[in-house]
Amino acid sequence: MLARTPPGRERWLTALVAITALGVVVAALASFLIGGLGFRSLPLTGPAHLRAPQQEAQEDQAPDESEVPPEQVEKYINVYRAMQRDHNLTVEQAASRQGLSLEAFREIESKVERDDLIREHVRQALANPSAENPEPSTKSNK
Repeated sequence: MLARTPPGRERWLTALVAITALGVVVAALASFLIGGLGFRSLPLTGPAHLRAPQQEAQEDQAPDESEVPPEQVEKYINVYRAMQRDHNLTVEQAASRQGLSLEAFREIESKVERDDLIREHVRQALANPSAENPEPSTKSNK
């Protein structure tokens, strides 16, 4: 036969198990937050209506930040054209002639590097340094 535990001891064991479980949950949560992982870093999948409003705002802003306005692309191209013409010219000097700081030029450069279409446009423009505004070639009918 099994020995019965005294009534006071049962409550003590139940309380000990509950406190231990609570401690494990608190420790796991603390290590999750302290470890650099936040709830926002978890990928959210599913329909847009289930996403947090902040995530939707970030998604809306991302394309705008990566787009390069055409006038900035032209300034970027002009900086490199100036350096093609005068090999003694530094990037900072060429950028300042276009009204850009070195930091602003580098920011445009990083955006251009991330956009395949703009990067190809810049390459084509710089491949033909004599043409100031390269136009797409048109096919002539013969």
